[in-house]
Amino acid sequence: MASTIHSLVPAEVGWRAFYRGEYEEDGESARVVAWALVDGADGREVVGLVVDAGDPTKIVPAPDGASALAPDFDRYGFRGD
Repeated sequence: MASTIHSLVPAEVGWRAFYRGEYEEDGESARVVAWALVDGADGREVVGLVVDAGDPTKIVPAPDGASALAPDFDRYGFRGD
């Protein structure tokens, strides 16, 4: 997802991006490190940024950060641990 970032803010600890796999036990999550206001298909939208599961040296939009085990971005959620 190549987009222009218009604004960037750090995410509060506890925000996660959740991913689905073929089986329920394949689900994974990643910590959202920041929120970005970007150009989307229908105008500007907010996306979470996560560390790329395939390359931990990159930070990518959550929908692009899925792993091979859980390749489908599902949703954002907050876990106040």
